[in-house]
Amino acid sequence: MNPLIFSINAVFPLILVAAFGFYARRNNTLTDEFLKVGNKFCYKYGFFFMMFTTIYDIESFNEINWYVILFAVIGVLLLFFIGLVYIIFFVKDPRQKGVIHQAFYRSNFAIIGMPLAMNIFGDAGLEAAAMISAFTVPLFNVLAVISLSLFVENKQEKPFAFVAKEIVKNPLIQGVVTGLICLAIRPFCNGWRLSTSSFAFLYKAATALGDITPWLCILILGGNFKISGIKNYLKPICVCVPVRLILAPTLGMGLAIFLPKILGIPSFSGAEYTALFSLFAASEAVATVSMADQMNGDAELAGQVVVWTTLLSSLTLFLWVALFRGIGIFA
Repeated sequence: MNPLIFSINAVFPLILVAAFGFYARRNNTLTDEFLKVGNKFCYKYGFFFMMFTTIYDIESFNEINWYVILFAVIGVLLLFFIGLVYIIFFVKDPRQKGVIHQAFYRSNFAIIGMPLAMNIFGDAGLEAAAMISAFTVPLFNVLAVISLSLFVENKQEKPFAFVAKEIVKNPLIQGVVTGLICLAIRPFCNGWRLSTSSFAFLYKAATALGDITPWLCILILGGNFKISGIKNYLKPICVCVPVRLILAPTLGMGLAIFLPKILGIPSFSGAEYTALFSLFAASEAVATVSMADQMNGDAELAGQVVVWTTLLSSLTLFLWVALFRGIGIFA
């Protein structure tokens, strides 16, 4: 398929669903209450079933490529330290340091990245993304606490206890862990699977809830989209947008493409490249806003970064996908 056509088919469904959510909110078909409750539903239940069924469908641990997870973690940590150097020397406002820092390494992987991986490479892309999320989502939270704790006095008396609690309560992590437990005990159950047993109706219901989650999240994201107050934060926005949408995917995918050849390990599959790309190229995580508010960071700046990286990622994702399709990475 022509790389541009491929990119359109991969990225534009997400854009159109988000745009429809924006339209539906503006004509009051979607209300603020619906967006609030829908977002809560996706977070508390949808993400759990999406992650659980994705991991449960893996045949065995032998199918997991641990190099992909290692590269994802290395890429996130490298971006973290690059961002740390930048904010120490170039950002003056202590309350903005942690917010700008997160733009370097923390992406909206659950809401944007995972649906993107699924759209580009189908179930294989989603499966690879789910495995990566099991390690990067907790890492994002831990690093975010460090970012927001280093330079300001926090409202949370024990920030690391707070984030540990949030990690344990995170439905994405719960879904992955539950799926991994099922995967671990499967050899001791003579290959018994819920999906082919007399209780297959439970599996089908869980799969249905997981399937609707990414698209409902995109719809709600569009409904919540607001543009205001850019004049007060123009300079930091002009830093965060290219960092999140250009620097992060360039560095992350550069490592993934060239480092295996240097180290003499097998190159990744198209689905694995897709998952790594979705991790590094997605817009700023929505959770940065609430976390900045809780920990005395500049929550308004965080909201602006989320809005503008989300808006402009529609262009950058399209161009990145076309490029990687054209050079054979997403094949």
